[in-house]
Amino acid sequence: MPEDRFRRAAKDGRTLLNAWLTLNSPFLIELIGEAGWDCLTIDQQHGLGGNDVLMQCLTAAKACGMPAIVRVAENDPGLVGRALDAGAQGIMCPLIATVEDAEAFVQAVKYPPRGNRSWGPYRARLGYDGDYFTTANDWTIACPQIETKGALDELDEILALDGVDMVCFGPNDLSVALTGRLDIHAAEVKEAMTLVLRKCREMSVMGLIFANDVDYAKPLVAAGWNVVAVGTDAGWFSKAAADMKREATGA
Repeated sequence: MPEDRFRRAAKDGRTLLNAWLTLNSPFLIELIGEAGWDCLTIDQQHGLGGNDVLMQCLTAAKACGMPAIVRVAENDPGLVGRALDAGAQGIMCPLIATVEDAEAFVQAVKYPPRGNRSWGPYRARLGYDGDYFTTANDWTIACPQIETKGALDELDEILALDGVDMVCFGPNDLSVALTGRLDIHAAEVKEAMTLVLRKCREMSVMGLIFANDVDYAKPLVAAGWNVVAVGTDAGWFSKAAADMKREATGA
């Protein structure tokens, strides 16, 4: 079995820095790996490319030794199983609104008897020592997103589900749900953030959080979130392009 970097880091109390991909370029993954990032999220909800691109990205991630989470477009067992079979370790599911949503998602991630994931890990088995079927449930990561008021209201029940290994706190969508505006600095969002982190610790569930920029990320790392995503690849490129032009022109 490959290194389980997520669970190992959580056990050791280390925060992993997550590169959140929307451009979904395999070459960019190689550059990110060379830069020393810990793990990836391949976004297939708000990112580019379909299954062929996903395969290329997972291949590049494995070559760089970076574990990958795939955010599927919706709570669909076909999309979940496809990403797992292609080699994703974790699956992130957006817009979870109820504990029933979360339960359906977990069942799609896990093999029987816990879930109903269909057998066919054509790529996930490569380099995997031992019996994949009997050990995969302890290796894969089901990560529902906490980004709706419904998910926040049913947080305890969602975290208590067997098979919820990690949750992703989404401050952008949650700010809209709680305040009616896009404001990740709103008091309601900060209160929810503190609550989710505390509950994750109490219930031994890993916590991933998305930060729009470095300034937002620093206190999250200091607070001890297990995984912190810092912006997106598109955002990095946009900022670097603007900075380089400004430096070149002096304006």
